[in-house]
Amino acid sequence: MVQPAFQVIDESDTSSFGADQRAIWHEQKAIYTAFLAGDRARIDRHIHPDATIWDAVTERIARGLGELDAIRATRPAGDAQPVTTRVEVDDPIIDVSGDLAVGRHLLRVEEHGPEGGVRQLMRVSQGWRRIDGVWHIIHSHEDLFSVEPLA
Repeated sequence: MVQPAFQVIDESDTSSFGADQRAIWHEQKAIYTAFLAGDRARIDRHIHPDATIWDAVTERIARGLGELDAIRATRPAGDAQPVTTRVEVDDPIIDVSGDLAVGRHLLRVEEHGPEGGVRQLMRVSQGWRRIDGVWHIIHSHEDLFSVEPLA
């Protein structure tokens, strides 16, 4: 199911960011924009093929995009799939050391599905590596912090 064309909301103050920090934050928001568009291939272009990923809704770590796809395959599909109606990113902290970087931010997601609507808050931590001038995620950890039903 293709998600409606909603935008990523970012009101973070990144005025103190250097060029690499801005590039990484831009890549991060591009991932969420691709998610909202339902464009998995565009998401995966930002993830190194051998990346390790702790997805927020499973305890199993994905070792590479193949294992991530196996986790994705367990998610609801069709009419059972929730529709994301709002994505907000906040509080980015990005430390860069040469061609490696660590980023942290908050992610707020609002979804509506057959069971109603929920707001989720995730803490996201990621390791990034610059390869041939382009930043790629080499590790991602999404921690589902809270779930709040919508009234």
